[in-house]
Amino acid sequence: MHAKRVYSIMALIFMVVVVSRYRGSITSYNESSDSLQQNSPSSSKSDGSYGNVPPPVKEPYKPPYSGDQNPTQPDTPKQPANSPQLPNTSKQYDTLVVIPSSWTQMNNRRWVRDTIFGIKNNLEPCKKYDGRIIYKFYIHGRSTWLKSGIHSAQFMQAQVRDLYAEFMEFNDWEFTNATVTDRHEVWGDALDWAVNKFIPKEKIKVDKVLIFDSTTIVNMPMLENSVKMANDPKGFVYIWGDNATPFATMVSFQTAEQILKSRATIKENHPLEDLITAATLYYTNPSFKVTKIDGMLWESDIEQIKATAVVVGQVFQQEDWVPIAEKMAITPTQACAVDLERKKNIAILTSSYIYADMCMAEASLPSADNKKEYATKHGYDFVARSSEFAQEEFRHRRLVWGKIGAIQKVLPHYEWLLWMDMDAVVADIEKDAREIILKAENMKEREDDEISLIVSRPLKDKMLNAGVMLIKNTEWSHRFWSEVQRRKDWYNKPPSYEQGAIWDVMNDPQWKSGVLLFDRDDHTMNTFPKYYQQGDFIIHFAPAGCPAVPVLEALKKLKAGQEEADQNVVHAGHGDKSLRSCGEDKYSRRQIQEEYSCHEGETVDLLSYKSWQ
Repeated sequence: MHAKRVYSIMALIFMVVVVSRYRGSITSYNESSDSLQQNSPSSSKSDGSYGNVPPPVKEPYKPPYSGDQNPTQPDTPKQPANSPQLPNTSKQYDTLVVIPSSWTQMNNRRWVRDTIFGIKNNLEPCKKYDGRIIYKFYIHGRSTWLKSGIHSAQFMQAQVRDLYAEFMEFNDWEFTNATVTDRHEVWGDALDWAVNKFIPKEKIKVDKVLIFDSTTIVNMPMLENSVKMANDPKGFVYIWGDNATPFATMVSFQTAEQILKSRATIKENHPLEDLITAATLYYTNPSFKVTKIDGMLWESDIEQIKATAVVVGQVFQQEDWVPIAEKMAITPTQACAVDLERKKNIAILTSSYIYADMCMAEASLPSADNKKEYATKHGYDFVARSSEFAQEEFRHRRLVWGKIGAIQKVLPHYEWLLWMDMDAVVADIEKDAREIILKAENMKEREDDEISLIVSRPLKDKMLNAGVMLIKNTEWSHRFWSEVQRRKDWYNKPPSYEQGAIWDVMNDPQWKSGVLLFDRDDHTMNTFPKYYQQGDFIIHFAPAGCPAVPVLEALKKLKAGQEEADQNVVHAGHGDKSLRSCGEDKYSRRQIQEEYSCHEGETVDLLSYKSWQ
């Protein structure tokens, strides 16, 4: 009995402790909530000046709507937290995000992609606008291009090389080759492009347009929620800023149309303001609601950044992005739905690396567009890579070895890769790469062999041509390319380099079962210009010198769809002696400049790549 009484007393004491702790936690929570409410500033001031940041929204952020769901109707049941975002096929979007950015701010754009939209690389690109929002960088020029002596041609070319790589690797930009001197122009131009060009071209509808510079960090979920709670059916303008400096603005679509119609008059009356702020001053009794909210100016003190911050402006140092984003507790807003079929698909893979001699600078973007067009037509992904080539400078190998690294990096994300060198172009856009795969499967010697590498050896070549290859995502492939990487004798051995290493490995008896070689074949996969025949799939311009001229000529004629293109397109530059230098198929940088009006020293002209069309 004594023992039972002791146990009963101990159990009673335990229950009293638990209850007291629970009541204490409830009290603490209520005090914390009361404190937040007492300290919560109002959303805006009645005098029209910038107010304070709205209190944090307790309601969880809604997942993107899908299909034809109308966002103005009652919410449909939410998706499970871990389920992939469903594709939006309605052509109706909540927000078009336009981000004005100087062409030199490539690092800023990387951080915006990563921090705000959760895009860390281009290994799995978004093929369609199938999310709740669309974002685009509006990339513009700078007045310093031709003014400062420190911007030498060599310095500028290094930046142009990086810019071209970005243009090939991402499809989230609009480029205007014009000098921008004030934010009134760039915000106004960006809004005009969005409303009057991009939206009609894509045949879409958007509820509102969000604009912020690429030096601004935005918490998109909190921003969207704060606007939804105060939405005005007559239209609205929201401005987040510090005193007289706006960092971000959100405009309803109908209000954006109204502002743009009066843009010239607005600018004339308020030339020193950005277009949106100027519009709020121009209209004395606007039909739309104007709300000005405090945005935080980055003052280099991380302790000033709170989790309730919605917009932090003028963040110029890259090292500041991560700590600020962490303090703001930003949840990335996904720009596209998850492609559940990606690992069953094909990716067209190519190089986006521009060599220091700038040989392929003019031809690189048109060549990439040719491959993108082919990929889009057949529902394939397009992936361009440069970082694997750039790192070869530090590995003391020929830069072309970056091709192997790019294949290894991208291969796990797809069933098949179609590798194409930058100077290879699709001549027959109707031909499906899977036809070649099927042909290879039917040609294999043993039924149980799994073909993981499909290549060709041209008629007069000693080995394969690695400019065009089909690679399957198999365990064999991962081991094969790893073995290729180990062939050190070929690291800097001319003229074949990585091609010689591939040839050595694929002819090793232990690897032969996974390879299908179209031997002495100039037409199935890899066709040189002089051997081209009507219906050939890909033309590979691989001269001893720079291939930019014949590539550009071929693309121009293919794009024009000339009937005689099948014969003439591949002879571009071969019969024109004015384009020859140091023997057939060799073209100098000066000749390319003369042919395509890109003059030495005027590096800005390198950005006029659209002139080829």
